[in-house]
Amino acid sequence: MKAGWKAAAAAAISAGAGIGATYTVLYQRAMHPEIPKPEQGKTRIACVGDSLTYGYGLMGAFRAYAYPAVLQELLGSDYQVMNFGFCDRTLCDSGDRPYRQEKMYTAALSSDPDAVVIMLGTNDAKPHNWNAEEYENDLRNYISAFRNDHAKPYIVLMQPPRAFSVHGKTLDDIQNEVIRSEIHDIIGRIGSETCCTVIDLYSLTENHREWFTDGLHLNHAGTKAVAELLYHTILSKD
Repeated sequence: MKAGWKAAAAAAISAGAGIGATYTVLYQRAMHPEIPKPEQGKTRIACVGDSLTYGYGLMGAFRAYAYPAVLQELLGSDYQVMNFGFCDRTLCDSGDRPYRQEKMYTAALSSDPDAVVIMLGTNDAKPHNWNAEEYENDLRNYISAFRNDHAKPYIVLMQPPRAFSVHGKTLDDIQNEVIRSEIHDIIGRIGSETCCTVIDLYSLTENHREWFTDGLHLNHAGTKAVAELLYHTILSKD
């Protein structure tokens, strides 16, 4: 019995170490994500965002199960859905980790996309990051940057999902009320003014706590719901 117990304990420790090592590798990849390379001859869709786009929190290989990957499966081989998501990044240049300062942003701009999906704002809703005026100005700058003289892509603005509390507190103190009212309203208004398509992920997710792993990051069911909504939006445009 003792020998068997020791063997079982050793196996459990080994398995736990393996899981921990795998998670560490995935985390490092999330902090240093590979930049997608555009493919010629396909309809290219650039997905710009934070960890919700990258797919952080999903069991498995994170990015491989993110909404851009699910969207790729739905659209098929005539499309290339490029995941430019980068964890913890803000839309505001004044935020603690501005997306626009990263190579990922430059790569998204230079990918010559036929369509751009922008979902940034959840990290902007942290108390030390939030600035409504700067968020509005920087969102306009994003749209202008992608609508340059050489490209006029179809732009989709996604209002971020609801941030649920866990044990009375949201992850990283992200302010759901800021997402629900201020960010939601700014994106809706600017989308209308700039003729961008707006997708309301807050309304999609507000009654589905079961779609989240930690109240903030989507699980497989939530990711599938987002991808399917975006899929139908793209098809209706085509």
